[in-house]
Amino acid sequence: MMQDRALPLLLLATFLILNVVFVIEIWKRRAHFSKTFLVFASSFACLLMTSSLILILFTMFIGYND
Repeated sequence: MMQDRALPLLLLATFLILNVVFVIEIWKRRAHFSKTFLVFASSFACLLMTSSLILILFTMFIGYND
């Protein structure tokens, strides 16, 4: 059963990790960006991370039920 879920989980986990790296890099270089961009980018990345976590949980526990 986990083999059926491996590809979606791998894609979602990769997307989650990329968003975390994006937020970390933005905050490391926050002196180069405007405050509006920082708020927008970090809020958008947090929204994407939250949706990715929800989709991971859905795939693990609810999705692909036979």
